[in-house]
Amino acid sequence: MNLIKLDAINSTNEFLKDNIQKTLSKELQVVYTFNQTKGKGQRGNSWESQPEKNIAISLGLFPDNLKVENQFTLSMLFSLFILNTLKSLKIPDLKIKWPNDIMSGNTKICGILNEITVKGNIIESIIVGFGINVNQENFENLPNASSLKLINNINYDLNELVSLIIKNLKKYDYLSKSLRLLSNQELEDLNYSYHENLYKIGEKSQFTNKEKEIFIGKIVSVNKNGIIKIEKEDNSIMNYNFQEIQMIFK
Repeated sequence: MNLIKLDAINSTNEFLKDNIQKTLSKELQVVYTFNQTKGKGQRGNSWESQPEKNIAISLGLFPDNLKVENQFTLSMLFSLFILNTLKSLKIPDLKIKWPNDIMSGNTKICGILNEITVKGNIIESIIVGFGINVNQENFENLPNASSLKLINNINYDLNELVSLIIKNLKKYDYLSKSLRLLSNQELEDLNYSYHENLYKIGEKSQFTNKEKEIFIGKIVSVNKNGIIKIEKEDNSIMNYNFQEIQMIFK
């Protein structure tokens, strides 16, 4: 494992992309910083972070013959990894907001961004970036954001948290699972854990579609490709991919 700490960087994901291209190394690469200036979120959003308050960490992985159609498996795997790591810190009411944000109650504390490069239908590399709100207390214009400190009233040591993340990656076999095709039983267990921890599953929630229409529905399930199944108020069932629908926070 090649572990790199940066004093400051625009984006740990972007740094890894450049580093992988320059070195052509297929060694596992982990880069982190406590000062990410232009972090990227899902749907093209930016990830705002105060210096020396939060953790941005990215993993550069090189799976073995993993097909593009299996990429949501990685999304489930790493969202559960962060959720379980935060559980060990006794962060309450943790859930995964589809596809892979981490919530405590109704507030977001971690965003995850997966970026893949492919050759044919095979994933050549994947960069998994985590942005974890740790000690930040002010989230201007982000009413649904929170941090570990706001939730538990503890000022966390950022270096110790990074050490915990690295330790758990090794200890609980997340790395080896991310690099190979999982068995049917492993996939079944992973899918069960993901749904068991899925935010608002089976509850009435508001959504907006790509036409900006607002509707009420209940999450029924998420399939192996990351497509979410929603039951609307008229009992119709609709399937949506990530770009087609967004949950509205109350």
